[in-house]
Amino acid sequence: MLNAVLKHIPENNRFERIWKLAQVDFKKRYYNDKLGLIWALINPLSQIAIYYFVFTVVLEKDEENFVPFLFSGLIMWIAFSEATKTGANILTNKKYLIENIQFNWIDLYLSHMTSIFMGLMFNLVAYFGTVIILGVSVGSHFLLFPLVLLNWFILTTAVVIILSLLNPIFEDIKHIWAIVILVGFWVSGIFFAGSFYLTEYEWMIHLNPFVGILLNTRACLLEGNEFYLPLFIENMAASIGLLVLAIFLLKKYSKKVAEFI
Repeated sequence: MLNAVLKHIPENNRFERIWKLAQVDFKKRYYNDKLGLIWALINPLSQIAIYYFVFTVVLEKDEENFVPFLFSGLIMWIAFSEATKTGANILTNKKYLIENIQFNWIDLYLSHMTSIFMGLMFNLVAYFGTVIILGVSVGSHFLLFPLVLLNWFILTTAVVIILSLLNPIFEDIKHIWAIVILVGFWVSGIFFAGSFYLTEYEWMIHLNPFVGILLNTRACLLEGNEFYLPLFIENMAASIGLLVLAIFLLKKYSKKVAEFI
C-alpha cells in the first residue's frame, strides 16, 4: 500500500515523499494500538514514576523540581534510543522501497528522523503541560532550545546512518549498541546534573556529547540551569563532523552494503 502511495507522488516532489513516509511510520508506531498516541506519553511518564519513586523514596534523593528534571532528560534520551535502535534496521525494513521505486537512501533517513521528531514534539508538549501544572518556569535560555534540538537531530541522524550501514554486514552491532545505550542511559546525566563532569571527569563530556545536550536542554527547559555555550559549540561541531563522515561512508559504501541487504 505504501508503495502505491509513493509511486503516485512525482519523483521531483522529494519533500512530499519524505513527509508521507514519515507520517506512515509515525502512525504505524502508534495508531494501530487501541490507545494510539497515548502510548507515546505513557512510556516516559511510567519511567518517570518509577525513577522518581526509586530516587526520592528508596534512595531519599531530595532535589528541587525532580519531576521536570527527569522528564526533560528522559524524553531526549528516549527519542535518541528509539531513533538509533530502529534506524539500525532501516535499510533492511525499507528494502522494498529502494528496490521498487528507487527511493533515495538519504530520504529514508530523513523520513525516519522526521517520524521520531514528531514523537519527540508530542512529548515536549506533554512536558510543558507538566511544568505548567507544577508551577515551574522554563529556563532563561528557552529561545536557544531550537539550536539544542538541531544538535540532537544532527547527532542522532549521523549515528543512525552509521549503524544502518554496519548492521547488514555486522549484525552483532545491534548487541553492542544495546550495551552502549544502557551505559549512556546511566552516565549521560538523566538522573543527575552532568555539570559535575566539568570538574571531576572532564573527558566524559568530550567523549559523550549527550552530556552537553542534556545540560543545555535543561538550561532551556527548566529554571535555574546554566547554558554552556562552549560545550554547545563543541557538541555541534562534533555532530556535524560525524554527519559528514556518515554521509561520506554512505556514498562510498552504499552499493557494497546493498549486496548484504
